[in-house]
Amino acid sequence: MNFLKICKKASLKIIKVIHQNNNSLFQKINKGFGGDVSMKIDLIAEQIFIKAFKEYGNIYSEEIGFLDNDLKKTFIIDPIDGSFNISNGFPYYGSSIALKNKNGKIIKAFIINLATGDYFYKDKKIKIENNLFYNKKHTSSLNEMILFEKAYANLDLCEKLAKNNIKYRSPGALALSLALGHRCKAVIFKGEIRDFDIAAGVYFNNELHIKIKNDTLLMAKNKKDFEYLSKIIF
Repeated sequence: MNFLKICKKASLKIIKVIHQNNNSLFQKINKGFGGDVSMKIDLIAEQIFIKAFKEYGNIYSEEIGFLDNDLKKTFIIDPIDGSFNISNGFPYYGSSIALKNKNGKIIKAFIINLATGDYFYKDKKIKIENNLFYNKKHTSSLNEMILFEKAYANLDLCEKLAKNNIKYRSPGALALSLALGHRCKAVIFKGEIRDFDIAAGVYFNNELHIKIKNDTLLMAKNKKDFEYLSKIIF
């Protein structure tokens, strides 16, 4: 199985669907396994990934839950990361897929921004950042940027950051933000910690400083930044 090739091929299919500019894609259908209300595009993207991976492993996906294919490996999938963004035309949404082996260890990960084509891939041998359309390497830096996902639901933490004059942005797609963790100052998340949202992104940047405690996650590349933010957040 060529995991990266399959991920890229499935992503292109999803992008093609999105570019149909059909407003019915954003119609809300029902509440998915993960607890969020699913849109039509969530379900379509999920089926594309299921079809691509079902012969290679079990599927654990945000919309459908666990699909047991009686295989040793499991694919952890967030079909659309940033559903609110995609339904409002904000170009920060994507998909994430993590591959877990029979021992429960993540061994491969793929995250893609479906709006831009930028993707992030890692296995035990290589780590790749590239673009699905332009075959280019990332060169831009986010060194001063802190990404605080779900800030709107954590006003108490927002106040703590404000008191310490800490600026941040809340773009609204956790897997994408975690994939950018090595390029920005830090990534913060406070909310329900779910495998669909964090498995791929945390694996992609697992060499960074990462702390997950209860409902809070902090990722930072610089130890000094990590320790300083930890005192404020935890």
